[in-house]
Amino acid sequence: MNTLLQVLSGSPTRAFGQLREESKFPVLALTASLLVAAVNLVIQLPLTMRILKLTLSSLPQNQMDMAFDVAYKLRYLQILGSMLEMAITLFLYAFLLYIITAIAKPSLTYTKSFTLILYSYFALLTGDFVNTGLLYMRGLDKIENMYDVSLTGLNLLTTLDKSGAAIYQFLSLVNPFQIWFILLLCIGLKVFTDINYMKALILCLIFWIILTIYPVCAAFFAEAKWKDVIM
Repeated sequence: MNTLLQVLSGSPTRAFGQLREESKFPVLALTASLLVAAVNLVIQLPLTMRILKLTLSSLPQNQMDMAFDVAYKLRYLQILGSMLEMAITLFLYAFLLYIITAIAKPSLTYTKSFTLILYSYFALLTGDFVNTGLLYMRGLDKIENMYDVSLTGLNLLTTLDKSGAAIYQFLSLVNPFQIWFILLLCIGLKVFTDINYMKALILCLIFWIILTIYPVCAAFFAEAKWKDVIM
């Protein structure tokens, strides 16, 4: 855990240098990340229920009430499912980074790729806590749609109506914690593979751009489908 604190507290180069010498799979760090995510999900439950109710608002009242009651009863099971989804996501991220670095020729094993992703991902987990706190400070009643939950990105400079869901979603991903995540990846990749910082930064930006494709495209098609429904 001292290594994780070094990664997050201003000594990532030293921390990644220590991790480079380790060959074991980071089970403890993975467990810690899942527990941190679970705590945030529990704190977010009122927010999640608020968003769910807004999402179900187009249904008839009796169907909406039934669906909401089922979701409420299964809320902790959904948290377990979210933790499993996060674990799978981390493994997929590590595989993607492994493929990208393999194409670029630096020597990065899958275990090292997973270690790098996992420790850097704590920057995003920190961002989730900050965002949750800001949402509570602003008030649950201010949440008007499923996209109105990101308070740390460039999406704050525009509105959903002006930009559209896809651009709004992309702008929400341009925030200090995503930048922190990319910088940690860049430092770790440089330490793990001995490539220069410019090449490491380019590889990390490619990796990040690929990650943004899914949520942006999902927002685009969701908006298009909603427009078809109401027209």
